[in-house]
Amino acid sequence: MFRIIDQPCKLRKMGLLNLTEKEYSEDWLKVVKLAEFGLKYGYKAAVEAFNISKSTYYNYLAIYKSTQSNMEYFKCKSRRPINVRKPNWNNKIIKFIRQMRIDRPNIGKEKIKYYLDKFCIANNLQIISTGTIRNIINSHSNKLRTKKSTIVAKRRQSVVRKPAKYKPNKSGECVALDSMEFRQSGKKLYVVVVQDEATNLLYAEATTSHTSRSTKSILDNAHNYLPWSKFTTILTDNGTEFQKDFASFLKENHITHYHTYHKTPKQNARCERVNRTIQDEFMIKYGGLLFDNIHLSNKKLLKYLHWYNFKRVHFRFSNNMTPFQYHLHITKQ
Repeated sequence: MFRIIDQPCKLRKMGLLNLTEKEYSEDWLKVVKLAEFGLKYGYKAAVEAFNISKSTYYNYLAIYKSTQSNMEYFKCKSRRPINVRKPNWNNKIIKFIRQMRIDRPNIGKEKIKYYLDKFCIANNLQIISTGTIRNIINSHSNKLRTKKSTIVAKRRQSVVRKPAKYKPNKSGECVALDSMEFRQSGKKLYVVVVQDEATNLLYAEATTSHTSRSTKSILDNAHNYLPWSKFTTILTDNGTEFQKDFASFLKENHITHYHTYHKTPKQNARCERVNRTIQDEFMIKYGGLLFDNIHLSNKKLLKYLHWYNFKRVHFRFSNNMTPFQYHLHITKQ
C-alpha cells in the first residue's frame, strides 16, 4: 500500500517544514496520497485505484497544488467541545473523602465507599459510586496521597584528620586511644586503652559504660598515671565515645584532636596492636574476672601495666628496652 508518510521529503518541498505528520487531518493525507499517486502513475490509474471520478481527481489535484493557501484548513484542530460538563459533587462528600485520606493515608476508593455510604445516609446525601470517588481523588493535584517522610541527613562536622606520614618522636607528643568490647551472657564491658605513640607507654582501664563521659574520666586517670604534665595531641578513631563530653574537654584544654579516616585502623596501628597484646597476655587469664568483679579486674590490670611499662622488653626496641627506659632515653637527648 502506498503511504505518503514514507516520503517526508515531499512534505518539506510543499512548505510544511513547521508541521509534523501527526498535525494533519486524515482528509489532507488522503488528498496528498491520491494526488501523488496520480502524478506518478497517471490520472487513469488513480481513478481506478481509488474508485473516484475524473473530476474528483482533478479537484484533489488542485487542492494539492495550492498547499500554502489550504494548509491551515487541513491542519488538525482540537475536538474538545467549547462547553464541557463540570462536576457537581457535593462539598460535604469532597470534604469527607479528603479528611478520610488524611486520617487514613492512601486508603483505597472501595474502602472509602463503605464509610462514605454510611455518611451519605446519615446526612441525606445521594450515594456515589467508586468511580466518582476515584474522580474526586484524581481531581486534586497530588491525588490526596501521603508521601513517605524523608529523613534529612545530618552533615558530619568537619574534624581534623591525622596528617599523612605523621610520626611523633617526643615522649607524650601524641597519645592514641582506642576501646575494646567484651561480651559474656548478654553483658557488655569495655576496656579503654591509652598509649603513647613514641614510647609505647600504656594505660588501660575497664568500664561498664561506653560513653564520652566515661572515656573522659579514663583520660584523666591516664594523665595522672603517665609521666607527662600535659597532653598536647590526642589520636582516636571516629567512635561515639570520643565525641561530646570527651571532645569538649579536649577543646577546653586546647588539646589537638586527630581523627583517623573511616575504616582505616592502620592509621592507629600501634593502639590496635596493643589491644591484641592485652587480649593475649591479660584477658586470656583474667577475662572471667572482668565480668565477676570489675574493680578487682582493674587492680589486676594495674599490676599488668606496671609489668608492661617497666619490666617487659618490646620488640620495637629490639627486645633490649622497656617503654619507660626508652622514655628516659629520648627525654635526656
